Amino acid sequence: MELREPVILIVDDDANDRALMEAAFAQIDAGGPVNYVSDGAEAVDYLKGVGQYADRNRFPFPNLLLLDLKMAKMNGFEFLHHIRSYPNLILVPTIVFTSSEDLDDLRKAYLLGANSYLVKSNTFEGLCDQLKFIYGYWMRVRVPPLDAEGRLVEARG
Repeated sequence: MELREPVILIVDDDANDRALMEAAFAQIDAGGPVNYVSDGAEAVDYLKGVGQYADRNRFPFPNLLLLDLKMAKMNGFEFLHHIRSYPNLILVPTIVFTSSEDLDDLRKAYLLGANSYLVKSNTFEGLCDQLKFIYGYWMRVRVPPLDAEGRLVEARG
């Protein structure tokens, strides 16, 4: 089976956090595209490949999602609830990556299907360490393969 290159989608409305994550991913040499959207509604459009995200060469289907919780329009909880109602999207590892240390947020995120929950580091070095860990782990975890459009690849055997 041929594996697709890693494609990460970051869902975060904070421009400063996005810039820091972009620099951190460059620092750790993640390889593969890292794309950014600013809220859950935009992430839904990205995953569906509609509107400005219709070109899958420019906006490939992700195999890892990093999700902030506190966003306008559709927040992280609403996004989790939405994607967990689509069987193929359940297969995309979704990591809540937020500044919230609230235990209620932690509990709710897991109940809505988050695969992991990490509180963002306050330092660039710490952020690099976190993203290196996330990338190193989740790019090695085996999940059922999805094609470039996000559809489940049929098993042969």
